[in-house]
Amino acid sequence: TRIILEIDDQENVFTAARLIDRIMSISHHGVRDYHLVVPLELLQQSLHTQRIFNVVLSVIGGISLLVGGIGIMNIMLATVSERKREIGLRRAVGATRRDIVVQFLTESILLTVSGGVLGIVTGFAFVVVMEVFTGWSIKITIASMVVPFLLAVATGIFFGLYPALQAARLDPIKALRTI
Repeated sequence: TRIILEIDDQENVFTAARLIDRIMSISHHGVRDYHLVVPLELLQQSLHTQRIFNVVLSVIGGISLLVGGIGIMNIMLATVSERKREIGLRRAVGATRRDIVVQFLTESILLTVSGGVLGIVTGFAFVVVMEVFTGWSIKITIASMVVPFLLAVATGIFFGLYPALQAARLDPIKALRTI
């Protein structure tokens, strides 16, 4: 036998549940041979689990951004080291330090943007696969694509700035002597 009750005011759901539990306990002479389910309680547990899941995914995402950013910085530092002659030549023919910074920052941002686009495409494909295999309906918002893209651009700027400044600080004469 099943009894379904609907409470109009959500604020009173738990009070009503305690009252119903007391009434059931009295009518069953203290024997707990019934099961009381409060959907709001289940929803709260589900939301709590979802919040924990979101925090874990955010931490993983943050660590991934940090590792990716360090990788970008190392790639850009290696690029600066390998292209010293080019940098020296550009400076010798009139390129300003700002021009060099803009060039290397642009390259860094292009690297991270392409990684960001690849990440968004991979994430979208993962969601589609999850929907197919689990039957879940997963909502993809514009924000869930724009925010990671902007984070990729910010990562490119942040981790590309140091190598770009290193390139701009090179002495053109010493850079041209580099073999």
